[in-house]
Amino acid sequence: MRFFSLLVLLLAMAAGLSGCAEETVYDWQRPHDTYQVGTFSKAQNADALKAKLGKDGFDSRIETDIKNGQFTLNVLVDVYDAKPDTLARLERIAGAKPLLRGKTPTKAASPAGASAIPASGL
Repeated sequence: MRFFSLLVLLLAMAAGLSGCAEETVYDWQRPHDTYQVGTFSKAQNADALKAKLGKDGFDSRIETDIKNGQFTLNVLVDVYDAKPDTLARLERIAGAKPLLRGKTPTKAASPAGASAIPASGL
């Protein structure tokens, strides 16, 4: 009986400590700004810009989108550590001003007392 109690205690302690390990933080979880540096209808053009960005040290990705029935390929760059010349470099490579993608609003950003349900009868 004493052995069983000790075993249960050790298992409970192991289960309690399992959540204490340091969590891995991935790049997409770190604070960053996402810039759209190009929009194309041809995959070759999007791939070419992605390659140019890669040669200049920017990690980019291509996102597909459909707007007003038109299929587009957007080239996006996530900027984690912005330097003063980052936007100028992106503009020089892409040939157009980079567009900052909108950030997802948080609950803390909503005005105090704002409600998702409109007041009725006022």
